[in-house]
Amino acid sequence: MTTSTEAEKFDATVRKVLSVSHDELKRREKTWKRNRTRRKRAKALREARVSGDKD
Repeated sequence: MTTSTEAEKFDATVRKVLSVSHDELKRREKTWKRNRTRRKRAKALREARVSGDKD
């Protein structure tokens, strides 16, 4: 019977994260930030239109 300890789970997670290169992490972060900015801008525009329709 093998049970996974917290330390083993942590080690597995760290290995997964560290298997990605620094350059790849930077690329992913850049994409994520760009998408987040677009979503926030779109949300603000939708909310502005909705509040503008009520007047």
